Amino acid sequence: MLVDDPRTGAANMARDHALAAASAKGTGTVRFYRWAPATLSFGRNEPVTVGYRKLLRDQPEMGVVRRPTGGRAVIHDRELTYAVVFPTRAMGGMREAYGRINAGLVDGLRRLGVDARSAAGDPVPAGPGAGPCFLGSVAGEVAVGGRKLVGSAQTRLGSAVLQHGSLLLEADQGPLVHGLGAAENNGRPSNGVASPVTLAELLDPVPSWEALVQALGRGLAGALGGDWEEGGMSDREAALAEGLEARYGSHEWTWRR
Repeated sequence: MLVDDPRTGAANMARDHALAAASAKGTGTVRFYRWAPATLSFGRNEPVTVGYRKLLRDQPEMGVVRRPTGGRAVIHDRELTYAVVFPTRAMGGMREAYGRINAGLVDGLRRLGVDARSAAGDPVPAGPGAGPCFLGSVAGEVAVGGRKLVGSAQTRLGSAVLQHGSLLLEADQGPLVHGLGAAENNGRPSNGVASPVTLAELLDPVPSWEALVQALGRGLAGALGGDWEEGGMSDREAALAEGLEARYGSHEWTWRR
């Protein structure tokens, strides 16, 4: 398990990518991290619409990055982000792994007193042009009272799978879900799904970063199994991340769609 300090969008995506690229057979990694500054991220194949560009113009202090994973746009601000890297053949495949990882997140949140559950919804994620991530849910995502709390995305990178996602703490997705989201989704403000919920709405006060990491780490350990230990990136992983950061910070990658 790796617990990181806040980093830029390019640095965070480079580190997730590097952990997958350097993954050894029979091993996996869970990483918890934050973002500085607040950052708008796009899915790998998501088109950058006029609305997203306007949001960034209106908030010039906000960072921007394109993820290696699929999925749709997210504002990363005052959240906990997790990443899980595992061998492609582990856990019975990507869909099964998705369920197990989300079950671990649900267990971790329940340890904190949150009535988290796996959401009902469409069994297949919406396409990359369907609007922001928290505009709707897919089956198995983490929700409370039918409102989405954690949004996640997956991809294969070499011989490993990367799944990462956002647990909303205090900052909601309002600029995307209620404003931009409606515009990008043919005027439908939530696609028939309730607005997302933040942990601050469910727990007062919001648990400390250390308490969140401990609870979610235990939940994921129970769901995923194996022997766990906390540590840092290896020299090889760190070197790969350093090289990949230029890619994730480049204009060509970010604005490719």
